[in-house]
Amino acid sequence: MLCKSAVSRAVKTLVVALSIPLLAGCVAEQRLSWSPDGKKLAVVGSDGVRVSTDGGFHLSEPVEEQAQIVTWFPDSKRIVVVTKDGCENWADLEKNVDKEEVAAIKASAAQFLTQLEKCNGNYSACRDALIKERFDGNYLAQALLYLRTTEQEKMQRLVGRDWRAMRITDSLIPISTVKSFAVEGKGAPQLVHTFFRTTDEFESAKVSPSNEFVCLVDNDKNLQLASTDPSKKGFQEIGRRFGKMPDWDVNTDVIYGFREVTKKEKTGEKDYQELVSIDARKPTSMKRLATLPALGRAKVRATVDGNLIYGTASTIKSGKKGKPLTFESLNMMTLASGKTKSVYRCLKGDQIDNFEVSPDGKNVSIPNSSGAVRVIALKDGKTRLIVSGDPKNDQDVFTPVWKNNDEICYENLSSTNSLGMVALYSLKAGKSKSINNSWPVEAAAGLLGKQKQSQLTFQELVEDLKEQKNRPTLR
Repeated sequence: MLCKSAVSRAVKTLVVALSIPLLAGCVAEQRLSWSPDGKKLAVVGSDGVRVSTDGGFHLSEPVEEQAQIVTWFPDSKRIVVVTKDGCENWADLEKNVDKEEVAAIKASAAQFLTQLEKCNGNYSACRDALIKERFDGNYLAQALLYLRTTEQEKMQRLVGRDWRAMRITDSLIPISTVKSFAVEGKGAPQLVHTFFRTTDEFESAKVSPSNEFVCLVDNDKNLQLASTDPSKKGFQEIGRRFGKMPDWDVNTDVIYGFREVTKKEKTGEKDYQELVSIDARKPTSMKRLATLPALGRAKVRATVDGNLIYGTASTIKSGKKGKPLTFESLNMMTLASGKTKSVYRCLKGDQIDNFEVSPDGKNVSIPNSSGAVRVIALKDGKTRLIVSGDPKNDQDVFTPVWKNNDEICYENLSSTNSLGMVALYSLKAGKSKSINNSWPVEAAAGLLGKQKQSQLTFQELVEDLKEQKNRPTLR
């Protein structure tokens, strides 16, 4: 536990309660993950990470209650777990975050306070001076927490009522921890190593083919790189404005991903996305592979046969006088030649950012808002089969995850089972089977984005009370 006081425990409980329904908004394939050899399963539920070594039918006891992300090492023997906890005072932050980051936070606080003292209430001048000094806004919330603890009277004098009006919850700082666990036998995962603790929050994490690196994308779209070597602490930023789901090359420690760029043109500035590669062993160099319209694409997948799969938008002419027609499609780039082709034109309801490629690189699965899962052959773009289902909603689409080249793990939501089931569909057999019948309710609830049906969530409580507005009593 990071926070010891009664208030801290209450705040932490609130953070955990809010995180349960929000798991559904995380990257789906980072909540349910099959080991590369297809023999083990790791699941992030509402009470932590559980693993299975019998095909997903039975799960271990949970570890790391605040887990947000799980991903496998390529050796299928270990997992990386990213947790997020809450802290509201500087003493807890200083105790639980790596010392290099603590030093950076203190430096940011000193820089901020110095300019605040010089500006005499002219916040525009303060802002401009800090920008000129290349102030790092990544640590602003943490720096304010430090100033609240160490320079409270001075900040009240300089800022006045605005500083006093800041609520304590405004200073609630998340602390993310990245750890590795061994998965052996039928027991719970065993802690191997804690890589680092940081006030960053992460959207995704993935281990390199050599097992030597972990790439992560944080909430500010920064691409971070960490070493799995226990003797090397912390992480480094190697890219900015990145999509949240980059991928490693299958055989080398090269990262592929989208990043946002802004270019000056005759008509003004215009935003684009670049598909780039970064060698983890030479992270200062970045190679541009393609430039695409800026449509917020987040995912790239590398295949064993040397291709990159990603979604994009294509535009075609619709006759001499007709308006150009824009549609989403799935593209494939051959790395050896650099040539790109469209392999599939998306249909209505296809969730292109939730596609996933089979381990052999021959097929891709795409979920639809109708609840169906479409399997596309990458060699010709033809639909191999459609796994039927019932609609849930566009905001909570479960990404089908491949267990092996034959089986897809997906959410089977039927009209007779509103809770949904985690199921495996076999392409060869043409049948599906549910695997979560014996799972604890917490495992499925966290994975599928549902709480126990009898409980009202805190968010729902707040929304309901917003409508309860008291009127003055007439006398």
